[in-house]
Amino acid sequence: MSASFSTTDPTRTSLPPTVEPQPPAPKRKVRRRSAFWPGFAVGFSLLALASCGGLAASFGFTRLSLADIQGNAPAWVPPAITATPLPVAANAAPAALGRFTLGQQVRNLTNSRVNIGSTPGHLSKPAGDILAQVEPNATLEIIGPSSAANNLTWWQVRYVSPDGIPLEGWMAEATASGVQILGQ
Repeated sequence: MSASFSTTDPTRTSLPPTVEPQPPAPKRKVRRRSAFWPGFAVGFSLLALASCGGLAASFGFTRLSLADIQGNAPAWVPPAITATPLPVAANAAPAALGRFTLGQQVRNLTNSRVNIGSTPGHLSKPAGDILAQVEPNATLEIIGPSSAANNLTWWQVRYVSPDGIPLEGWMAEATASGVQILGQ
């Protein structure tokens, strides 16, 4: 039953229309943050790769070859050795000591400085055992016989430093890996 109200009846007042209840608001979808970080990391990595690649190209780092990366290229190529005759006194014959002879001039064949020690060997030596470092291509004189120490052949040599100071000590003929240090 529905009651009807008349606007002409002074005893009756009009009621406001009824408000219908609203359905509950739909739940807001919550974004999962676990999907944010992987996406961020991938995007950042791509941006960094593109930036670093551009820098590498602008500085000329594009000249690398596959052989350089794999290490197939030779690491060190020894310089060409040219024999130079030594002046020998007419009445003196140098004593043979093995590979080198007494008084023979040899040089540092490497492209790096090599230590001269006060005793043969290089393992378990005190810091004061190193007398000097011989520059690449520097000339030395064999002044004594060879000695074996630490599975290497060591020669007693005299070296005149760039300052003009003569030093006498021991120097290896070659490295443990077979790279020749002393030669003509």
